[in-house]
Amino acid sequence: MFQRMVLLCAVCLMACGGKRVPTGPGSPPDRLDDGWAVASFEDTGVQRPWFDALEHDVSEGTVEAPDAVLVARGGQLVYERYWNDFTREKAHDLRSATKSVTSLLVGMAHERGLLPDLDAPVLPLLPHLAPVKNADPRKERITLRHLLQMRSGLSCDDWDPESPGNEERMYDTDDWARFIVDVPMRDEPGTVTRYCTGGVVLLGAVLEHVSGRSITDLSREWLFTPMQVQDVTWQPAGKKGTDTGGHLRLRPRDFLKVGQLMLDGGAWQGERRVSEAWVAESGKALGPLGDANYGLLWWSARFVIQGTPVEVSFARGNGGQYVFVAPSLGVTAAFTGSHYNDAGSALPLVLFGQYVLPAALGLERPGG
Repeated sequence: MFQRMVLLCAVCLMACGGKRVPTGPGSPPDRLDDGWAVASFEDTGVQRPWFDALEHDVSEGTVEAPDAVLVARGGQLVYERYWNDFTREKAHDLRSATKSVTSLLVGMAHERGLLPDLDAPVLPLLPHLAPVKNADPRKERITLRHLLQMRSGLSCDDWDPESPGNEERMYDTDDWARFIVDVPMRDEPGTVTRYCTGGVVLLGAVLEHVSGRSITDLSREWLFTPMQVQDVTWQPAGKKGTDTGGHLRLRPRDFLKVGQLMLDGGAWQGERRVSEAWVAESGKALGPLGDANYGLLWWSARFVIQGTPVEVSFARGNGGQYVFVAPSLGVTAAFTGSHYNDAGSALPLVLFGQYVLPAALGLERPGG
């Protein structure tokens, strides 16, 4: 199913016409004081002709333009390009790729003893939201792990506009956490996977309540400041709390650091931020969700490149916000885009599979 979906997206993204000229250094990228070592394609065994083809195809309009493409191999940034008037200095709305950052924060809280038991019920951790509407014994059995797995059992499905817990309904309220705990139940927790942004907002509410601190403060101390990330903006969840289900803004070079952290098993430049066990569990497929597999707020899929399977985990957000992690190749790649609610939202799946992976595999490009 995943390979067919990528092929369909590739067909849908053909032929918009017009020249699209990239900016940015390409390969090797510029060395900045932001923690990234840099290298060229040739230094890291990446085949340059695939990226020349990517830029040519975007320029000719045979492939739609992303806003940014960045690639690292072996912990070194090897490619950096921008389109559509975006630059490295401009932070991008990551949409639902934010959820994967929230997963990291939950792991850090768990390992710091703030959330010692992921199988603990959620409602007692949010006593200020009691009593909840649509009381149901099943609601009392929702755990932190269920929220991480998108298996809360709540009648919440962002892919169904009629769902009582659909994110668009939540966005119209002042208190998103209260909205979602009041949603009626649909299934026994842990049994059915449904994409529910509200459940991830609840995780953020739990983090803020048990720590007594904001998500902004926690994320800066635990994650971003140690990784030399300065430009970080979280959005509010209505009028109370933080939107941990979407809309975090990061610069592309910093977004790529999230992928490198996962690739290095929870460490950044040798300094551990979260355990290797958490990283492994986050990316482990629990079952299908839409076109890919799902773990703990991280997606995964198998790409097959000229007969070679490559296992990949990734964060994804509407419009084309993706960070891919391919451990077998030592590669991570970040994409940003502005293709909201259209076929271009899946553009990075095409670009990563059609250009980045063959280059990293060392395959020669026909005619390259």
